[in-house]
Amino acid sequence: MKRIVGIALALLLAACASGGGGFIGASSQKSKKAAMLNVQLAQEYLKKGQLDVARDKLKRALELDPFSPEAHTMAGFLQETIGDTVQAELHFRRAVEIAPKSGDMNNNYGSFLCRQGKFDMADAAFRQAIADPYYRTPEVAMTNAGMCAKSAGNLEQSESYLRQALDRKPDNLAALLPMASVLHARGDHLRARAFMQRYDASGVASAEALLLGVRIETALGDNSSAEDYRRRLASAYPRSPEAKSLEMQ
Repeated sequence: MKRIVGIALALLLAACASGGGGFIGASSQKSKKAAMLNVQLAQEYLKKGQLDVARDKLKRALELDPFSPEAHTMAGFLQETIGDTVQAELHFRRAVEIAPKSGDMNNNYGSFLCRQGKFDMADAAFRQAIADPYYRTPEVAMTNAGMCAKSAGNLEQSESYLRQALDRKPDNLAALLPMASVLHARGDHLRARAFMQRYDASGVASAEALLLGVRIETALGDNSSAEDYRRRLASAYPRSPEAKSLEMQ
């Protein structure tokens, strides 16, 4: 689920530009701008692992604008990072209460819920995100919903969401690899190969992708192609868990 976290963090600060409707607070425009600056700083400090500074920036942001969904969402990420999932959920949920139709906020909340194994609630949040007509990147929520459905064991629903994401953005690398994985899990190895080849053509070669390539080609009985993926994995990521898993076979 790490990819879901990364996507959410990368898109968080775009939320202020999204429509999505929401709570009208009493904070002045000056306070709102100052709060957003503190949220941006908190995000940078969080990326660097300077959690105490990120905490202080978020505290200041919420003092300046208690109705900032971005500040509450970032506070949710911080609390989740330190392992306080109760407080994290409170902040993520508060962000959605303030901006109930926001695609960004619902996507972030759904991603959090999925990481907690609350799959039905996560799916509802993702659907709300996708329904936002002003959401600039609904394919992100579609992709996250697809990966979450796979984690829940619902491969048919996962394929449906990922198909929507790829229909909207055919070169969406974040959806191509999960689609290949889902089709492989469903036993549709030939179509899995097609999506794997589209992903591989991008030049991106993660250990996860290369291991999936080995498994798909092995399932298809193409030992030569499977060995090529195996060689690439051993060469590029010799110490990875994926490479070690093949050594044990």
